[in-house]
Amino acid sequence: MASSRTLLSYPTVTVLLMKKTQQKNSKDEGAGRMKWAYVAIAVLIAVAMVGTYLAPILAKKPAAQVGDTAVIDYTIFTEDGRPVITTDQTLLESEYRKGNSGLLLTQRLEMTAGAQVSGENVAVLPVVYPPITGFSGFGLLGFETNAISAGLIGMRQGETKTISFSYGGNDLEMNLSQEDADGIGLNFTQAAVGDMITLGLTTSPEIPLGGETNSTTALRFGQVIDKTDDSLVIIYRYGSASVTLNGITG
Repeated sequence: MASSRTLLSYPTVTVLLMKKTQQKNSKDEGAGRMKWAYVAIAVLIAVAMVGTYLAPILAKKPAAQVGDTAVIDYTIFTEDGRPVITTDQTLLESEYRKGNSGLLLTQRLEMTAGAQVSGENVAVLPVVYPPITGFSGFGLLGFETNAISAGLIGMRQGETKTISFSYGGNDLEMNLSQEDADGIGLNFTQAAVGDMITLGLTTSPEIPLGGETNSTTALRFGQVIDKTDDSLVIIYRYGSASVTLNGITG
C-alpha cells in the first residue's frame, strides 16, 4: 500500500513542475514583449523629433508676388562680365586684390516686385565704399530696375538669379570728339579701348533707392569700345545683375 501511494504522488509533482515552467516562460515572453514595446515607442519618438526639425527645412518658402516688397543683395556687371557695383564685400575685396579698384560697394536694396517705371528714369543707389564726391550716388537706369523688379517675381528666399538687361533698342552709346572728351575731363590721348570711365547722369526725375540725396548728378561707369584719331565711342549700358532674394517684407 505504501508503494502505491508513492506512485500516485508522481503525477502531482510533475503537474506542479509544469505549471512553474509555464509561469516562468509566460513571464519571459511578457518581458520580451515589453522590451520591444519600449523600443517601438523610442523609435516613434525619434521619428517624430526628426520630422519636427525637418518640417521647416522641407517646407517651401513663399515666392515673391507682384506688389511684394523684396529685400535683395545684388551685383551689376558690364557686358563683358566686369562687376561695377555690389553688396558683396567678399567680392569687393577679391576684385581689389585683382586690381579692379573701380568696383563700388553699396547696401541691400528694397524694391517692389513687378514695379515698372520709365526706362529713362534714374534710380540713385548709395555708395558705401569708396567715398565719392560730387555725385548723389550710383545711377541705375529704369531699364535696369525694371528688369530686376520683373525678375524677382517667383523667386524664393535665399534664391540667386542672373537677370539680363534689355534696353528696348536703346544702345546707350555716345561718340565723343577730342574736344568733347576734354570738356568732360577725359584724357583723350591716354584713353584706350576697354577703359572704364566715370560719367555723370542727371537724376531727373529722381527715384531715390536706399537713401535720400540732394545732389542731382549720379555716377555712372562707361566703357570705351572704339577709338579713332579724332573720336571715342563709349557705351554706358550693362549686361546683367546677379540678384539674391533675402526676404519678402510685404
